[in-house]
Amino acid sequence: MFILGFHFPASMGNTIPDQVVVEKLDEELAKVGGIDGINEIKMYMTSRENQKEELSYTKKDTFMFKALVHYAKTAETDYMIYTNRYQIAELSKRLDGDDESMHMCKKFDSMSMFRIVAA
Repeated sequence: MFILGFHFPASMGNTIPDQVVVEKLDEELAKVGGIDGINEIKMYMTSRENQKEELSYTKKDTFMFKALVHYAKTAETDYMIYTNRYQIAELSKRLDGDDESMHMCKKFDSMSMFRIVAA
């Protein structure tokens, strides 16, 4: 099973507990320098109708922020893969709950293209 690009053994089944994913994210984030020095995640969204929107996410104490920083630091491209966006949004809906995160979750549920930059 893969969640956020992390491999979890088949013996864990198809339902991986959120806390296990958070622990793995924290481990992997520590390997790439953590979130220190990053105060904002900028995303550039392009809808199917070619409408462009710039988004900013600054809530450092959330799962979403850590997941986005990890993605920005480790992805091969600055364009977010839909599966990763979907998984980040679903986990954030359960783990975060603040208005800023829920706004981003709603955006991530779309089929728009996202380019991500950690600033």
